[in-house]
Amino acid sequence: MGRPSKKEERTEEILLAFQRCVSRFGLEGSTLERIAEEAGLKRSLVRHFVGNRDELVAMLADRVIDQSNAQWDEFLAYMPPQHGCDYLLNGLFNEHHSDPAFVLVIESLIFAAGRDATLQKKMQNWMQHFSATVTAILRHDYPQAREQDIAAVSFGLVSLYFNLDSLSPLAMTDIYRVPARQAAEQLVRSLKSSQEAIE
Repeated sequence: MGRPSKKEERTEEILLAFQRCVSRFGLEGSTLERIAEEAGLKRSLVRHFVGNRDELVAMLADRVIDQSNAQWDEFLAYMPPQHGCDYLLNGLFNEHHSDPAFVLVIESLIFAAGRDATLQKKMQNWMQHFSATVTAILRHDYPQAREQDIAAVSFGLVSLYFNLDSLSPLAMTDIYRVPARQAAEQLVRSLKSSQEAIE
């Protein structure tokens, strides 16, 4: 396999710089000037290699979604056949698996999706994939629980996960990591009660 072309290398450098800027300044605050400075390039070269801002945002979304899906698939590949919920909670709420900067980029893209139908569809598909997998893990561990209870707990876990890392700009993630994990555990335990009520 040949070496990446100069365009591929520059595009990757620009997207990495854009991602770092978005994690610090948000999508709106990540101007072409800031991106160019972060990438060590002239602004004209940023436009030359990646096009206009809309194209740049679309490329970033694709890159972040692909990266997120690859990390998630790798995480799931090691999930044990039993006690998947314990494994899931360890992954979602363990500081060693946390990447606040990445979550802030995801949240910036979600926020921007309200103004961009194409971006909205991409982020919807990504969120549905993530949520559906969480739901499937819960359903596997609690097969007799009511479907509406599983859906509610799944939403609660996903919400806690995103909310926790979104606090990183406030330097409060460490304060809330243990309570977030405890809240998640309580949600999962509620499925045992749901299952017993049916049995």
